Amino acid sequence: MSEELTKKAIIEALIFSARSGIEPSRIAAITGMKLNQVMLLLEELEREYGGHEHGVMIKSVNGKLRFYTKASIQSFVSQISVRPLVSITDTQMESLAIVAVKGPLTRNDVELIRGRSSQGQLLELSKMGLISKRKSRLPGRPYLYKVTSRFYELFQVDDLKEIVNGLAFSKEEDDLETSRDNLSDNEHVEEKVDSSDSGRESESERPDRDLP
Repeated sequence: MSEELTKKAIIEALIFSARSGIEPSRIAAITGMKLNQVMLLLEELEREYGGHEHGVMIKSVNGKLRFYTKASIQSFVSQISVRPLVSITDTQMESLAIVAVKGPLTRNDVELIRGRSSQGQLLELSKMGLISKRKSRLPGRPYLYKVTSRFYELFQVDDLKEIVNGLAFSKEEDDLETSRDNLSDNEHVEEKVDSSDSGRESESERPDRDLP
C-alpha cells in the first residue's frame, strides 16, 4: 500500500468517525500533514465517493466534513434508519431563511423584511434549536438572532448562496441593510448607561422574553 493511499485511508477514517463532522485543519493537525496536502487528498476522496458505485458522499457543511447518504439511496436507508426530522411550516422557513442569510439580526429586522409579525416563528425556531439569540449593544439592547450548527447539519448547507438564490428580498431589505451597517458600528463602542436605566428593555423587544 502506497504512502498516499495510507494517508487517504486515514482521512477517510477520521471523517467517518467524526459524528459531528471534522474540519480539514483538524485533520491536518491530527495527521501532521500540510493543509494543502489534506485538501488535495480530500478532492480525490470526494471524486471517488461521487461515483455511482457509492451510496454515500463526503460533503462539507458549515466547514465540517461528514459522510451523507445520497438522495437516490435515501428511500432504502430510511427503512432501517429513522432520523428525527424537523416539521417546519412555510412561514417558519421564510423566517429561518432570512436569519440564515442576513443574520445576526433583530426580530424587528426580520419583521421589516417579511412585512409581518415573526415573534411566533422565531420562538418555534429557537425551540427546534435552529436559531440562537444574544443581547446586542444596539439601542434598547434587542436580541440578535443567528442560525446554529444544527441548522447547517439538518439542511446540509455550506454556502448560503444556495438559500439566497431561492429568495427575493424587497427594497425594504436593502434599506435595512444600510441602516444596520450604520448601527453595527456601535457594536464596538461601550454604551454609558445611567444606573436608573439599568435593566430596562426596549418595548418593541419585550415580548421576546419568552424565547428559550
